[in-house]
Amino acid sequence: MSRLPKGNSIIFIEVTKMTPGDIQEIKALNAKYNFSIDEGNAEAWAGCFTTDGAFNAAIEGETPKGTEQLKAFVPTGIATFGTMYHLTTNEIISVDGENASQKCYLQFFTKKDGAIDGFICVYDDWLKRENGAWKYSRRDVISKDRFSHLEV
Repeated sequence: MSRLPKGNSIIFIEVTKMTPGDIQEIKALNAKYNFSIDEGNAEAWAGCFTTDGAFNAAIEGETPKGTEQLKAFVPTGIATFGTMYHLTTNEIISVDGENASQKCYLQFFTKKDGAIDGFICVYDDWLKRENGAWKYSRRDVISKDRFSHLEV
């Protein structure tokens, strides 16, 4: 059992039935997600989620759910942020059979209108194995800090 900080409380995660293969597959999913959204590939990005998957975005009021809404979200992200660069680190993954959870940092950089902005966020993820592959059933973005207007 391991302890993870969440806000001012401690939650406990019990790790069971987890293989190194599960961890590698989930980390590969993170990378696919990052490159897909950064390259504007709506089909590939939505494919990182289960067919009924939900994304609670850092954009106020944006909570797409299901493949079609997720695909439609990608142009909204690009219009809001411009060029995007997603980097995920410090993954803590817990797998139990066909379900998993993950908490990781997101370092998120944007370039729009001659300015580069950066964000430090946390992803809280719920994952399910769908058709033999790990996918997000729910992904929440929690913004922690922002640094802005770096010169290009």
